[in-house]
Amino acid sequence: MHDSPLHVVAELILLLSIILIAAKIGGEVSERYLKIPPVLGELGAGILISPFLLGGIHWFGGSPIFELPHEGNLPVEPQLFFIAQVAAVVLLFEAGLETDRPQFIKYIRPATAVAAGGVFLPFVMGFAATVVLGFASMDSIQDMIPAMFVGAIMTATSVGITARVLADIRRLDSPEGVTVLAGAVVDDVLGIIILAIVVGIAEEGTVTASSIGVIFLKAVGFWLGLMIIGSIVARYISQLVLWFKSAGGAVALALALAFVASAVAEIYFGLAMIIGAYTIGLALSSTELKHQIEQPMRQINNFLVPIFFVVIGMQVDFTAFGAGDTSLASAIVFAVVLTSFAVISKIVGSGVPALFVGFNRIGAWRVALGMLPRGEVALIVAGIGLTSGVIGQDIFGVAIVMTVVTTVLAPVFLMPAFRGGSGLKSGAEVGSDSESEDSEH
Repeated sequence: MHDSPLHVVAELILLLSIILIAAKIGGEVSERYLKIPPVLGELGAGILISPFLLGGIHWFGGSPIFELPHEGNLPVEPQLFFIAQVAAVVLLFEAGLETDRPQFIKYIRPATAVAAGGVFLPFVMGFAATVVLGFASMDSIQDMIPAMFVGAIMTATSVGITARVLADIRRLDSPEGVTVLAGAVVDDVLGIIILAIVVGIAEEGTVTASSIGVIFLKAVGFWLGLMIIGSIVARYISQLVLWFKSAGGAVALALALAFVASAVAEIYFGLAMIIGAYTIGLALSSTELKHQIEQPMRQINNFLVPIFFVVIGMQVDFTAFGAGDTSLASAIVFAVVLTSFAVISKIVGSGVPALFVGFNRIGAWRVALGMLPRGEVALIVAGIGLTSGVIGQDIFGVAIVMTVVTTVLAPVFLMPAFRGGSGLKSGAEVGSDSESEDSEH
């Protein structure tokens, strides 16, 4: 009786209800009392109820609430992990929908310069820190993979968190605001391409210039192809989807498109599913369909996305600090060094190029701070590394610490940074318009 499918489903539903309650309590405490993004409260709630803490306690002599699965690398039930990955796809699909594509194209030149520096320097510093502190070595390609993965995690920039802060202070349409958002998009595309290369190396075991070239061409080709072709046919897709008048038809079909794009990216191009979801969302961002599904998508996200962050938190095992060949002290040192490098690399890597594309020191400081939070993108990349076995719990825990600190610091410094004068050099142009044109928006 207890092995019946319905009994298993009932147990999973109970676990899901606990996750939702924990997510909402954590998010409420963070947003209302701590004045930090709710994502951090959801992540903290996941850590607290994980199999490694409260979820693993044998309450009143019974079984733990969240038991560690007996098979595989996942510390959570595969069914819960599946729901969390669906949530990640939905999250990035909505982020693509919310991106202003014309503004993205307008500011692509300064954004690309900012993003390039914000990818190169963090990757190099993350790679170097991992090797120097003994969490990877240069002895072989396989020994270098953890360092490359840490570098990929370091390149991330959170579109969602930066956009939320800029919206709160009504600076989304400012030159710095649009440059940061466009830069964060380019940054994540470059970061995911790096991720695809690292995953490809991990699977193949060797690397050559031609293999990197193939992975790069596949990644860039898929992204540009989906964005360009998607943008060309977006109006027709919108009309076709909106032809369905049944309740919920438009949002269901739009999500189906996101699922198809994410699956194709993963299965046929070796890319993370999130890049396919984001790109199709970006392609549809200027259509009537976007406006029709905006509100229901927000409601779906309110339900699904907190589950993703809680499940990510549930995979953190801080007891793994010091496990294996590393000591607790070395893990703590790694966390401190990597977090410091994460701040420095984005401030310098994104701030310095901003000085050469029309921003003064004030504007460059604002842009650099806007690129600082790693947020949900770093969590997604770190989760991919953990579940694929590329990185262990020790590195995963360090990545979580780095992500939390940078995500907390960004809103704290970004809001006061926008007080004061213009961030543009006198007579400078950013994108295709001058400062005076931007001030009219």
